[in-house]
This record gives sequence, structure tokens and C-alpha cells, in this order.
Amino acid sequence: MNINQLLYFMSLAGGLAGLFAWASQGLIVMLLPAGIAPWASVVTAAALLGGSIGGFIVVFDEKWAGNRVQIRWVAMGALVGFCAGTVSGALHLPLRAALPAALPLGVVMGWMVSGALIGAGLGARWLAVNRARVAHGMIGGMCGGFLGGVTFATLSQWLPDISQALAFVLTGAGISFGIAFAPVFLRSAALRFINSGDARAIGKLGKKEWTVQDGDSYIVGSQSADLSKSRYGREVDIYLPDASVAPRHARIYSKDGRFFITRHPDVMSEAGLRRFVLKVQNRSITTPRELQDQSLIVLGRTTLMFLAKQKPERSQ
Repeated sequence: MNINQLLYFMSLAGGLAGLFAWASQGLIVMLLPAGIAPWASVVTAAALLGGSIGGFIVVFDEKWAGNRVQIRWVAMGALVGFCAGTVSGALHLPLRAALPAALPLGVVMGWMVSGALIGAGLGARWLAVNRARVAHGMIGGMCGGFLGGVTFATLSQWLPDISQALAFVLTGAGISFGIAFAPVFLRSAALRFINSGDARAIGKLGKKEWTVQDGDSYIVGSQSADLSKSRYGREVDIYLPDASVAPRHARIYSKDGRFFITRHPDVMSEAGLRRFVLKVQNRSITTPRELQDQSLIVLGRTTLMFLAKQKPERSQ
């Protein structure tokens, strides 16, 4: 799956999460006793939206990475999203009350707060790769919340049910798209799967690409999610199902706008150097090596290509 496909399916996952949250919220409202306080339904809606997006995004992210979906990670993603949604839902009515003369603005701001908090909570899943991912999630979520809020505020007077459904779908899609798009937009380079001598890697990775940006630090290896002890994220960020690749084979990281690859400490022993292949441009790597545009990286029997983002030429 290439980067464009990632953005499309991430948005689709978020939109489906929003639709699921809207349907669940409608069912719960029907079961609630009459005369319940307005804040209860608002908080419930935001919490369900956050929990649904959190669970759906984790499922999609693991499928995209080629891993088996881990129930504990899905549950943690849903819990993080649920908590963020609950907090944001509690802020909806105070925002509307603070802006009585501009109710649509209060609605839009309420949805933006929901999107920002939910996005930040989900962005925390990638803290080990880059701390900026929390800000990416927050900004993406805020943009998604803005779209949802504008839709709801614009159409709620004429089509209350449809407007709410559209707001949920757009907010979910916007948050998911924002979380995925920020790293793509800010990327300085990409890693592209080229080929492998292991049939599993070919079947799993296909046309796979990974974005790389300044501040990122990726662990590359063959350790699947099944063996990870983390409660929320992967221990190996780029999963290569190649029997010749060590569980933790290499690390790709940036420093001062330049990108490097080095062996993981697990394979720095004499036995590891003999057994696990790591080459750049057909040269074996034992110390950090800077990556250049179109550098070919061989890990075990798998080949990746490092592609630096082309910078626009300055006019003379």
C-alpha cells in the first residue's frame, strides 16, 4: 500500500468510525429516560466518537503494517479516544453558553475541541517514533472537528438527523486523515519496498512505503506484534516478515535534517554481524551510515530504497 492509499483508507476508517459512533449514540439516546440533562447526550456522543475512532484507527494501522491485530491495542486505542472524547464533550456546552450570540461558532468550536483532544490522544501512539506526532494528531483532529462543526451548524436547522450523521462522519474522517496526512505533508523522505527473497515479505509488503521526517526514529525488524509487550504501540516500527531479518535489525533516524541507518544493538555482536546482513549501496554497515537519495538498503534478503523528498529549485 503506497502513501496515497494510506491516506484514503485512513480517512475511510475514520468515516466508518464516525458513522458507527452516530448510530450507537442514537441507540443510547433512545434508551435514556426522558428529561435527561442535555450535557449527558453531548458527552455520550463525543465519548463514543472518540472511542470508535480510536479503535478503528488501531485496527487499520496494524493491518497496514502487516501485523495481526492485537485486542489489547484496540482496547487501549478505544479507551484513549473515549477519555479524550469525554473531556471534550464536557466542554461543548460551556463553549456554547459562552458564545450565546454566535451559537454556530460555539458549536464549531466545540467540535474542534473534540477533534483536537481525540487526535492528540491517538497521536500519542507514535510517541516513540516522533514526539511531534501528538501535535500532528491534534492539528489534524482540529481540522476534522472544524469540518464536522460547520456541517452540523449549517444543516442542523433543516436536516437535524442527517446533519449530525454527516458531522460525525466528517469529523471521524478528518481526524483520521489529519493524523495520517501531517507526517506525509511534512515528510523529508520515504522508504519504499523494492523486493525480497522471502515470499512472505513480497506478499505482505507489495508496494509498501513508509514516510520519514525530521525527528523520526524507526526500529526495523522481523518481530511481529504478537511478541510485543507494549500496551499501545509496536516495539518494531517497520515490520519486515523476512526470516533473514533479526527481530530488531536496524534503526533509521534523523539528525539535523540528515538521515542515517545503523545496526540495532541486538545485532552488534560478532555472531550478529556474521548472521544478519545490513548493506547500503552494497556495502556492509557496522557503524552509522548516512542515507542519500535512492540509496538501496539490504536487510537480510529484503531490499528497500530511501527516497529523499525533492526540494523546489530556487529561481535565479
